[in-house]
Parts: sequence; C-alpha cells; structure tokens
Amino acid sequence: MKIVTVTRFDDTDHDVGYDYRGFNYVIQKEEDVFLIRTYDDEPGKATVMRPTNMSANARLRELVEFLQSELKVAGISLYKGELGTYAEIDLRSLAFRPV
Repeated sequence: MKIVTVTRFDDTDHDVGYDYRGFNYVIQKEEDVFLIRTYDDEPGKATVMRPTNMSANARLRELVEFLQSELKVAGISLYKGELGTYAEIDLRSLAFRPV
C-alpha cells in the first residue's frame, strides 16, 4: 500500500453551523483505491470514506495495519449501512464496536 495523494480540506459554512477541517488521503494497493479522511479535531482517528462497503473488503486488515503504521491512528471508522452513518471498528477483530 502507498499514499498516492494528500490534500487539505476546509469545509465550513458558519451560516449552517459546520466546520470540518483535515486531510484527504488517497491510498492505493494494486487496483484497489481507498479514500481516507482525518479531521483536525479528532487526532488519532481516521474515516474510510470509500469504498463504502469496506467492512466486507478483503484488504481491510491490511488497510488497518497501514493506517496504524503510516498515519499513527488508534481509531478507524467505516460506513455502517444499517445505521446509515460511520461507526468505529475494533482494530483487533475488525468488527463494529457496539453503539
């Protein structure tokens, strides 16, 4: 796995009341491409934005280990379809943590 690009994002709309800042990472392994997002106000955490079905991806363990090693994250969230939102996973079992 390798980091292909890193871009800064600043998504803010003070009228609506949100302020999201951080980095987007594009990580690639062969034909698989992953979009990872980190937020300035959540140090040590990362969210896998794409693919949204990452919890069933065969490369999940490899991606988790890469994120821990390269980005020094201690928490990773994936999209959880039945909730319609992102939820943190246990980094050992790769299962979603209880809500």
